[in-house]
Amino acid sequence: MFKFKTLTRLGAVAALSFALIPGASAADDFPNGPIEVINNSKPGGGSDIFLRFATEKAAEILGTEFIHISKTGGVSTNTLKYVDGRARDGQTLVIVNAGTALTMMRGTVDLTKEDIVPLVRGTIDPEFVVVKAGRFADAAAFIDYAQNNSIKQAGTKVGGNPHVSALIFRNAVGMQDQVYVPFEKSGEIVINVVNGNVDVALLNFDEFEAQAAAGEVEALAILTPERSSNSPDIPTGHEVGIPVNISVVRGIGVMAGTPEDVIDKLEAALLESMNTQGYLDYLAGSGQTAASIAGREEFGAQFEAMYEGYQAVAADLLK
Repeated sequence: MFKFKTLTRLGAVAALSFALIPGASAADDFPNGPIEVINNSKPGGGSDIFLRFATEKAAEILGTEFIHISKTGGVSTNTLKYVDGRARDGQTLVIVNAGTALTMMRGTVDLTKEDIVPLVRGTIDPEFVVVKAGRFADAAAFIDYAQNNSIKQAGTKVGGNPHVSALIFRNAVGMQDQVYVPFEKSGEIVINVVNGNVDVALLNFDEFEAQAAAGEVEALAILTPERSSNSPDIPTGHEVGIPVNISVVRGIGVMAGTPEDVIDKLEAALLESMNTQGYLDYLAGSGQTAASIAGREEFGAQFEAMYEGYQAVAADLLK
């Protein structure tokens, strides 16, 4: 115990001495070793893949390496607990997505949205309303059915982002009886849509593209204000009577208290990394463009809006 306190005090003295050096900047010595990137999903998942693509060129730009670590459990509970225990020096980055907001909102960690600085946004991957091919004549037929019958809606873990999206979708459609059916992976969801075990699912384009091409499933709408370049014939929810915007938003953040010049250096490096051709090709694979990429100001405002928007379905999530 004495040794820990001594080291902590020495660190504080060193930091104070550094701050007193005229013209000194924390960014001058940043990064100091590898940068950890903490994810809240399993390796190989959508968020993990995003983080690896987003930071690929940033490693070269900053002259260091990025170590990707998955901390699963409790949506983002274990992820946030881990980063909360790390130094506020920019050497630890964290996924910022719906799970981040949901976990804070549920109070399972001693953090609020003010404790996270959303640095950059990397994706706005739109959700599609996916059903078994031929099950409904069109979106209007689905809405009519959903308003008068019990609906089994597929998703992944209860309390996570897909569950929130399902609840928002339920309210927009006017469902009277939604039964949320969680699965482990999107592949299982598609199989159960094809087999008729569930009525509907909200999926990203690359999650159902192959089955749609095979004529097994179809998308009734895309839940964005504009149609997508990879599926221009699919109407928007706004066009068919589902006036809601639902997308998988992923970004990268750092803990509040990190020196401002370090935050600026990280933001610039990540934005430069994501505007390279490799990352733009990654976006194009899901029908996204460079418009998905945004910096601290825009992403911060969006994260704030996401956090507040979830309050509308909080009662259902916290049951």
